[in-house]
Amino acid sequence: MKMAFDLSSSSRTVMGNGSREQLGSLLVNYKLSSLVILTDEGIEKSGIADEVSAFITKAGIELHTIADLPREPGVPDVDRVVERVKQLNPDGVVAIGGGSVLDIGKLCSVLVRSDATVLELLDGKDVPRHATFTALIPTTAGTGAEATKNAIIAIPSRNTKGAVVHERLLPDLVLLDPGLTLSLPPGITATTGMDALCHAMECYLSKKANALSDLLALDAIKRIARSLRKVMGDGRDIEARSDMLLASYYSGMCITLSGTNAVHALSYPLGATYHIPHGQSNAMLLPYVMEQNVAAMPVKTEKVAECFGFDKRNDRQDPADYLVKELHTLLSDLAINTSLSDFGVKQTDMDTLIQSAHQNRRLMDNNPVDLTKEQVGAIYAQLMEAK
Repeated sequence: MKMAFDLSSSSRTVMGNGSREQLGSLLVNYKLSSLVILTDEGIEKSGIADEVSAFITKAGIELHTIADLPREPGVPDVDRVVERVKQLNPDGVVAIGGGSVLDIGKLCSVLVRSDATVLELLDGKDVPRHATFTALIPTTAGTGAEATKNAIIAIPSRNTKGAVVHERLLPDLVLLDPGLTLSLPPGITATTGMDALCHAMECYLSKKANALSDLLALDAIKRIARSLRKVMGDGRDIEARSDMLLASYYSGMCITLSGTNAVHALSYPLGATYHIPHGQSNAMLLPYVMEQNVAAMPVKTEKVAECFGFDKRNDRQDPADYLVKELHTLLSDLAINTSLSDFGVKQTDMDTLIQSAHQNRRLMDNNPVDLTKEQVGAIYAQLMEAK
């Protein structure tokens, strides 16, 4: 196990049921006169944005709202939002929502005082300084975007997704309130929960895994294994919702520490080309990618299997087989669609998908197994045949 690690995190993180009520008093400490709330239509319709806005305005802070952010943003979407924020010229932004909204919020923190474009950053231009206050408030338990120094954006012209990765994207304040996830619909609960599981498992098996990422990842996996089915059965279970939100946050920290790998590499072209939601594509890929990876790390595989109920004293089944079977069962229990063809993917698209996934070396080089193009193709083929 690698003992060395380098952790970058938000300046302050506050967690607790009802912690949103502290937002006004927390923001006063930053001496802000104006803010822009970034969110999407779903959060606005749910009333969450209005509730959070009330706590901010009570603190005497002028507030504007941009509430039409897309769930799977592309470069043009980010450009439009950044331009609108520039016109309002606030002291900072408060991003409320899922991972896409939070990623746009992070990008605003470095772009609204700069002439740089998001595409330039995706192509390797130096990330500008963190020039405006940023608070991130997740309303889903899955992406962990509030804890990462990454912003993932689709590049439609290239049929893929890219990542801006830098400590300057880290927020000034993170507010983790499980009460904001109670109304999350079952379908989104399932796919975002699986997204968090993918993050934790990939980071745990990553080539860059270290003592701290292992600690956080394994705890996150345990929380998800015991609570994801619970929140699907009872969305108002605040203890299980808290488990999922903390697991998502821990998994996001793991991304900063050790990074994801092949699941995400294969997922990105599916999201960029077919607009399959990120959690959905990650979830359906996870069992098949893990089937390739687990043999390379038998000790860690056994520990993950134990999180899902494997008992080496009584189970005669190989822990790797047990784990892969359990992942398939979990997808079935959560009613997650595992058929690529149902999302419009055609057999004639395979070569493009394989090429796009395999050339994402940032992720593929971090995978515990060096997957060939043939292996990548076999994984996609299994999903084409899934029912």
